[in-house]
Amino acid sequence: MQILSITLKNIKSHRDTELTFSPGINVLSGPNGAGKSTIFEAIGYALFGVDAQNFVGNVERFISIGAKRGEIVVVFLVAEDEHYRVSRTVGTPSKWLLAREVGGEFEVEEHKDSKETEARLKELLGLNSGRSLAEQFELVIGPFQHEFLGPFVIKQPTRRRDKFDEMLGIDTWRKTFNETKELASAIKAKIDILESAIVPLREQVAELPLKKDKHKTAQADLEQAESKLAAQQQQLNDLRTLLLAVDKREKDLKALEQEIETFRERLRNGSEMIGKQKLLVDEAEKAHKIIEAATPGKKAYEQAELRLSELREQVKVQRQFEQEAAELKNRVGKLEERFKVETRSIEKIRAELILEEKALDEGHTTLALDNEQKVLADRLPDIRKKLEGIRTQLGQLEGRRAGLAEGSEKLGEGACPFFQEPCLNIAERPPGDVFLTKFAELDQERLRFQGVVEKLEQEESAASKASDQVKEVTVKRAGLEAQLASLADRRKTNENSAEKLAELHKEQEILRLELAEKQKVLESYSRLQSNIEMAEQEKQQHQSARDRFVANQQQATELDQRRADLEKFTKHLKQLQDDLVVREEAVSHAAKAYDAAEHEQLRQRKDALWGEVSALGQKAKSLADDVSRLSAEVDKLKQLEKSIAAKKELIKSYKEKEELVKFLRNRVFRNVSTYLSERFREEISQRANRIYRIIAEVDEELAWGENYRIILSDMVDGELRERYDDQLSGGQTMSAVVALRLAMLQTIGARIAFFDEPTSNLDAARRENLAQAFRAIDVGQEEVTEHWYDQLFLISHDVAFTEVTDQIIQIGEQY
Repeated sequence: MQILSITLKNIKSHRDTELTFSPGINVLSGPNGAGKSTIFEAIGYALFGVDAQNFVGNVERFISIGAKRGEIVVVFLVAEDEHYRVSRTVGTPSKWLLAREVGGEFEVEEHKDSKETEARLKELLGLNSGRSLAEQFELVIGPFQHEFLGPFVIKQPTRRRDKFDEMLGIDTWRKTFNETKELASAIKAKIDILESAIVPLREQVAELPLKKDKHKTAQADLEQAESKLAAQQQQLNDLRTLLLAVDKREKDLKALEQEIETFRERLRNGSEMIGKQKLLVDEAEKAHKIIEAATPGKKAYEQAELRLSELREQVKVQRQFEQEAAELKNRVGKLEERFKVETRSIEKIRAELILEEKALDEGHTTLALDNEQKVLADRLPDIRKKLEGIRTQLGQLEGRRAGLAEGSEKLGEGACPFFQEPCLNIAERPPGDVFLTKFAELDQERLRFQGVVEKLEQEESAASKASDQVKEVTVKRAGLEAQLASLADRRKTNENSAEKLAELHKEQEILRLELAEKQKVLESYSRLQSNIEMAEQEKQQHQSARDRFVANQQQATELDQRRADLEKFTKHLKQLQDDLVVREEAVSHAAKAYDAAEHEQLRQRKDALWGEVSALGQKAKSLADDVSRLSAEVDKLKQLEKSIAAKKELIKSYKEKEELVKFLRNRVFRNVSTYLSERFREEISQRANRIYRIIAEVDEELAWGENYRIILSDMVDGELRERYDDQLSGGQTMSAVVALRLAMLQTIGARIAFFDEPTSNLDAARRENLAQAFRAIDVGQEEVTEHWYDQLFLISHDVAFTEVTDQIIQIGEQY
């Protein structure tokens, strides 16, 4: 088995780190805080399923600052060309996935939960012991050095023994021995409880024979009572049958009498209805005669009402025409007023425009430009350009004069103005007045330039004033042009208004024509009101005839129906009279078949017999309750007998289990852990002793004694000397611990292991020897031990490992 690589993303200080590993010994080196221990923790988390809280206490501290999730990926080799990749995320939700390489790609294996993933990893790593992968890593394969050293310095023998038993996986037997003591006590308590529960049950079961006798007597009494009850119930049923026949005859007789009374009541009501119906027929005949007389007047009324409705509709039309004529008249008046107002406005605006145009022409004449000023204004840019050039030449002239003045001073001191050192030429020939001519020429030229500047400045001032005047006149003339343009727009707008005024006059004439037509139409409605009054008089004249017709119309319409109803009522009354005769004959026959006195005697006999049956039934019910109660009591006591038997069998079973637990505790569990501890310590001591001799280079023998104490034995003055762990130096203890751990890893079958600073507390010689011991194990030297591991991972700053390691991995600050 070999770990090929690991990738850490957002794990503590590792934002994005990828490392590859070699077979054999891999050493992680680097400054403190670079994240070397985090690599071990990451392998334990991803490959062995260790909880991140076991490393940092809080899962959030296992993730890089500022990140929400982290991920660790480990690629490992199980057999030749059989690669696997395990990945596990940090954060919520956490995923633990195992993938196998197939055809150059990793395919994730389907596991229902993390337990199945762990079981598969156990199989691949060859660590199929009873312990979880996390426990094997934390106890032996990958604990930090101080964590593995801890159990060796425990003073209490029992605590130290329990800790190492846990590491070796043999603590289960001792725990089983302790736990089975509680089991034995629990079994004994069960037996005591069952035996104490049987005592009161036996006292209750003693009453069973007496209960059986009572139950038998009650059962006989119940059978006798039920037999007598059945005979009386049969008599009662026969009497009920006879009484039902008599009751039916009484009921039929009363029903016939009730029907006769009903028929007589219906005959009385029928006679009354026929009398009322005759009155209704008479009233309908009278109404029919009134309608025949009032029909002509009613028709004349309706014709007058129709004529009046038509005339009123014409009134509505007349009012509509009058309203439209009024509106037209109002519009004509408004248009006339508007025409007058707009005509005056247009004439007024025309006069105003003539005056404004005359004023603008006069202003334009006064703003004529002077040609001399215009020419002078045009020369202003050239004058300013010349003035600027003269001023520049004057500045250059001043610079030349200042340079000559400085040179004159230097020469006066006898120094070269260029090399700043005494001038030999001047020392041999004094300069005399060599600069006076130059100064005079420069001063004369400066006066000439100053005269030119003054003249140009005067011209510039005059040209600037002329330019300002030209600009002012130009602006004013532009304003006049704008006013003239505005004046033209206003004149055009006014003329447009005049054209629209002609259209307004046309509209006015059209409305006058419409108004004349409306007034002509209204003249045709002049006699409308007199026609309405005549129609109302005619309607009033025939009002009474129409009212009589309406008042009697309903009754006259119902005449035929009322005559038909009268005939139907008469026939129905005759049928009722015939039916009454038939039912009176039936009552006579029914009265002869019914005897009221005999009926009453049957009822009295039924009531007496019913009382006897009820009393006997109550007695039978009471006896049945007694039988049921006694039967339940007997069944309960029989159940108690069975319960006692079952408890006895259970007590027997518990006693057998009690004997078995005693046998296992005293003959098996008590001795197995001790025996296994001796075997493990003997095997580990032999391997650790060979490794220790290489590390220490002394003639001492290392043994792992009782209660896992470290023992070093040697010969002093011909006598055997044994020193225990509390008598050893730090270097001796650390050498022995490393040797024991290497031997323990080989014993449990681990193929990889992790060591954190294994050379701490060792002197230089022992550190060198420890490195050689690791290499000896790696190559399988017989005097040390056979080769048992595939990879060792060490965190170390010791140079002793540089010569024996297969790979040194530098963990730098960049990670």
